[in-house]
Amino acid sequence: MKVTNELGLPQAFINALNLEKHNAEGCYSATTLLKSAREVVLTNRHFDDIEIDVADCVWQIWGTAVHLIFERAGIEGFTEEKFEVPVSNSKVTGRVDLYDLENETIYDWKTASTWKVQFNDFTDWDKQGLIYAWLMKQNGLKVKEIKFVALLKDHSKSKARKDFEYPQKPVVVHTVKVTEEALAEIEKYILEKVQAFENAEKLSDSELPLCTKDERWQDNDKFAVMKEGRKTAIKLFESREEAEANMKALGGTYIEDRIAEPRKCADYCACKDHCPFYKSLNK
Repeated sequence: MKVTNELGLPQAFINALNLEKHNAEGCYSATTLLKSAREVVLTNRHFDDIEIDVADCVWQIWGTAVHLIFERAGIEGFTEEKFEVPVSNSKVTGRVDLYDLENETIYDWKTASTWKVQFNDFTDWDKQGLIYAWLMKQNGLKVKEIKFVALLKDHSKSKARKDFEYPQKPVVVHTVKVTEEALAEIEKYILEKVQAFENAEKLSDSELPLCTKDERWQDNDKFAVMKEGRKTAIKLFESREEAEANMKALGGTYIEDRIAEPRKCADYCACKDHCPFYKSLNK
């Protein structure tokens, strides 16, 4: 991976980065399983050519610092323990931040935005935690629940005072209960993901399956019924046909296509410059 330093930050800042590949060959971590086959394969193939600026990695450094601090906490169990289980022709791995042996509880330290809490957007954490629980079960350890302890990096006390739906504290705990049904569902998810990754490894870049809209963080397109002289839409519809059918009754004069942006592609995908889909968007 190539690192630029546009702001001329100290070398210590660069040294704090982890620039190694996240996965060894033939291994897929719990967090990797949350990604698309296209993103995983392209990142691995083009890792040495991917370019990042050190200033864009500030939250990675902060997250690493948070983990190091909590590793010092004494509790009966273990911290930063790695588990791996063979799946198909690969291995699935996971590193548990902390396991409370007495209460059979996994703790995972997170840094997050208040947006995640306000929109109750915890699906990725739920899957990650259950993958950890599944890995530990295969290694003879029982997990009753997973607790994600999230430090909110953009929390505002003034907003908390004015809005009771806003997170009231800069720390939030999200709990996932572990049931046999949940473990069976996550096992199915793991097997399907590993198979998808193994199949994708055999394909060329142009043949890789496209990421889904959810994986691209892309909403559905909207079609706005508009009226000449008016800046805002009269009404939004899910399809152009529906918008056209209702335009006259609403007093509209034309339809405006509002194409949803794949938010992850531009700002949060490391392999975007090597992705044929992203290149086609730019064109």
